[in-house]
Amino acid sequence: MKKRRIIQLILLAVFIILPIFFIRILPNYLSISDPTDADKIYEGHYTGYHLITEGRGTIQIMNLNTREILWETEEPQFFVHDADMLPGGNTIIVADTNADRVFVMNLSNKAILWDWYARNNTHNEFVPYNNWTQFGLDNDWSDEAIAHTENFDQVFGPMMWYSHLNSVEYINGAMFGRTYDSILISLRNFDMIIEVNYTAQKGEPGYKNITWHYGEPLRHDILNHQHAIIRLPNGHTTICDSDNYRVIEINETNHVVWEYTDNKLRWVRDVELLPNNNYLIADSVNNRIIEVNRTTKQIVRTFTDLRLNIPFDAEYIPEDNQLLVSSHPGQILLIFNYDTTQVIDSLGVLWIFAPFFIILLIVIAYLSVDCVYQFKKMKEKSIKNRFLSQSIYSKFILIISAILAILWFNYIFSFILYNIIM
Repeated sequence: MKKRRIIQLILLAVFIILPIFFIRILPNYLSISDPTDADKIYEGHYTGYHLITEGRGTIQIMNLNTREILWETEEPQFFVHDADMLPGGNTIIVADTNADRVFVMNLSNKAILWDWYARNNTHNEFVPYNNWTQFGLDNDWSDEAIAHTENFDQVFGPMMWYSHLNSVEYINGAMFGRTYDSILISLRNFDMIIEVNYTAQKGEPGYKNITWHYGEPLRHDILNHQHAIIRLPNGHTTICDSDNYRVIEINETNHVVWEYTDNKLRWVRDVELLPNNNYLIADSVNNRIIEVNRTTKQIVRTFTDLRLNIPFDAEYIPEDNQLLVSSHPGQILLIFNYDTTQVIDSLGVLWIFAPFFIILLIVIAYLSVDCVYQFKKMKEKSIKNRFLSQSIYSKFILIISAILAILWFNYIFSFILYNIIM
């Protein structure tokens, strides 16, 4: 009996510790392991190289030809979504999702030059950097919307993905006749886009620096868990309205002036305006990148591949006539030829492409359902005693073992494929 209890405790400890272990400690043998954004650099010391954002909490500058990492920082927390090079090529701006912040970093010394937090000042003892309650009152939000911003008990724990800040875009104010620059920020869990004053801030709290916004928490008729945002030269803003299955373009008075709502769209997460005035759209769950004519709203090109798994971002490189497509959580970066729409290179290894993992997931699902069934069927009234019964905890051990097997086999399989076969 003691031996069985010791085994149970060891398995439980491993199950709790392993996710942290996988996130930071295991050697990162892949040049790219979870790309959420990839951009070519056009200014500064790293001109011609690529800025790669890794969801695991790393931002790199890489030579894609040699796979050499030229610069790297782990300043962002786990689940970072977006990073862009600022004018001059000496600083980057980052959407640090898990920290609910945007920050600007100097490349040479990795110093944080500017940051802005989306977190509310009502959260415990967090710095009084924002006040969504007051912002909501000032903008006539509903009571439900204000209450939503004050709710920090998210599914994954306090403060985890509170705002789900998932996209940033730097705006050069001079292009629009302004004396200050600004930052566009997507707050997915608030169903809202905001524009924050970057160069002429009015000080804390952060909401006083919001110069414009579109959307309102829980107003899914306006936006619903949106992702990428871009500001067009004419002042319009294009938004991937992800859970409304559309891409919209709004004018400066917040009216929708263009909309693409193809019924076949499923979870759009990125949009880019091409030089030919078409839109490049990442249709994530359909595992494709599409080019849409803005006038006719017809698809003129489709980029897809068996390795393209839930694409997150697509970047067109005109001088190379290529598309860089980041696949998150697919763990792979694909490079397409724009004319042929074929993959010409790839970095990373596709996650879960062995049928063995699918079988394990089915086993986990079966054991989970059976466990619930057995639990309800038991005559024992004490919930504690039900959990301690062999028929229940033995299934828990099997479920945990199957989950660990998926993690370990994925790691080992990827290591073999990347280091031996490829």
